[in-house]
Amino acid sequence: MGFYCDNKHHFDKHAQGYWPLLSNTKTKPQVLSRQQMRGRHFLLESGVFAPLITQLQTTLLNVLNAARKEAFEHLDYQCADGYYLRQLVPAVAEAGVACEHWGITDAENAIFAAAKAETPAKLILAALKKLPFATQSIDVVTVLDSLLKGKECIRVLKDDGRIVMLQPGVRHLWQIKQQVYPDLVEKPLQLNLPNELEIESQQQVSFTQSVAGEQALTLLDMSVFGWRANDELKHRIKATAISELEFDWQIITLKKRL
Repeated sequence: MGFYCDNKHHFDKHAQGYWPLLSNTKTKPQVLSRQQMRGRHFLLESGVFAPLITQLQTTLLNVLNAARKEAFEHLDYQCADGYYLRQLVPAVAEAGVACEHWGITDAENAIFAAAKAETPAKLILAALKKLPFATQSIDVVTVLDSLLKGKECIRVLKDDGRIVMLQPGVRHLWQIKQQVYPDLVEKPLQLNLPNELEIESQQQVSFTQSVAGEQALTLLDMSVFGWRANDELKHRIKATAISELEFDWQIITLKKRL
């Protein structure tokens, strides 16, 4: 099966299992570092995020069930290597909900990894500044551990659709963050949301886990503050296990202001 754009360009499925939609654009695919990709893969597959995944599955099913539709279109924005899709799609199927799942990223090696892992979704490599979906064609957009950038997710979302966003909370990775910011002080959570969206529900997911030094370093690299750590600090974090590392997320369901 192939796809056509408005200009009648045809896109065939890549032999590796995804659709490359950048061939007729000036946008070059991004590439994530192999070390980061490998570290992220082993960390996520280790099960350390299990409590979070359980709540994400529940939240997504609640959103789908509340809509009372026969079928849905779900887009995972910045799907990376497809980890979250591989956790969410089976839960939706087991609940008997008819849903077409899409995963999109602009990182070529990430979409390759997602396809290689047999992520159960239609996987697309494309520029994120202009999503290859019609206006108001998507019922649910998930933005998981990524930033909600620009207006494209809002454009493709149906008026009665929902965005499920995962964002680090105030205490997320606190014991690692303290090493990066010696004078760290807990501050209220700030959500910078587009004016077109409003919060429908918000839930905190907090737990502690024991992590090895290698896992702690990967979590640092995956965080928004990882760039602040120098090589000496990274070496120190890698060499020390953390017995009770705090994980703290906010799962936020957003809807359009109509």
